[in-house]
Amino acid sequence: MRLLLERETVTVRELCDRFGVSAMTVHRDLDALQARGVLRKVHGGATAQPSSSYESSLRFRQAAGVDAKRTIASRAVRHISPGSSVLLDDSTTCLAMVPLLAQIPQLTIVTNFLAVVEAYNSMDGQAELLVTGGLYDERYHSLLGIVTEQALSEVRVDCCFLSVPAVDLKDGVFHQEAVQARVKRAMISIADTVILLADSSKLDKRALHWIAGLNQFDFIITDEGADDAAVEALRSSGVQVEVAVDESAKGTSGTGPRNGAASPEQPEGAVD
Repeated sequence: MRLLLERETVTVRELCDRFGVSAMTVHRDLDALQARGVLRKVHGGATAQPSSSYESSLRFRQAAGVDAKRTIASRAVRHISPGSSVLLDDSTTCLAMVPLLAQIPQLTIVTNFLAVVEAYNSMDGQAELLVTGGLYDERYHSLLGIVTEQALSEVRVDCCFLSVPAVDLKDGVFHQEAVQARVKRAMISIADTVILLADSSKLDKRALHWIAGLNQFDFIITDEGADDAAVEALRSSGVQVEVAVDESAKGTSGTGPRNGAASPEQPEGAVD
C-alpha cells in the first residue's frame, strides 16, 4: 500500500523482487487485498486508481489531490452562514472543509462520515454533530445502507456538500457502488442548496451507478485544473460553476474570469 500511495501502480515482478516471494504468493496476497477493497488487480500487477466499477480506498483518496481539495474546500465554506445546518458526505474533499467549519459559529453538521466527526472533535469545534446510523463500511470509514437513508429522510438541511468519483459533462454524476449512489441521492433530496465538490480529475468521467443529473445541483465547485471546455459544458447544463483558485499561491481573492462568481465585495449570491 505504501508503494501504491507513492506510485499508483505496481507490478507483480516488482513485488516478487521487493519481498523475495513467488509470483503465486503475490497473486494470492493481491487477491486478499482486493477483497478488502484496498486495491484493484490489473494485468500484471495492481493499482489503487479508480475505474468505472471500483472506487479507491479511503487511504489512497486522502493522499490524492490534496492541494485541489484544500482549495475547493476554502471556496465551499463561503456558502455557509453562521447558525446554518450543513450536510457533509463521506468524501475526502468534504473532510478538507472541517478545519474551516470550526471557525463558523453555531453550525449543525450532519454526516455519515466518521472521519468528519473525529477531525472536528480533535479541533474542539463548537458545532452540533448529528451522525446518521447505518452499516459501517471499513473502506469508506462511513455509515451506509437503509438505516442511513432512513435517518437522512427525517431531517432537512440548509446546504449539502458532496463529492463523487465521476462527473459526466452531460448525464450527471456517478458512483461505482449502488449503496453509495443511494445514500448520496438521499442527501441531495433533503437539502435546500446542493453543492457538488469535484476536482478536475473527476470531470468527464463515468462510473456504473447514476446518482443525479447536473440540474439537481445549485453549484459545482472545481479547481484550476479543469479545462475551459469542461467548465463551459457544465455551465451549459444550467448549473452555476465556480473555479476555486489557490489564494496562497496566486495572491488573489479566489475569484477570476473563469468563476463567474461574486468578488468578496459583492453579495454572496451575486453569481452569473
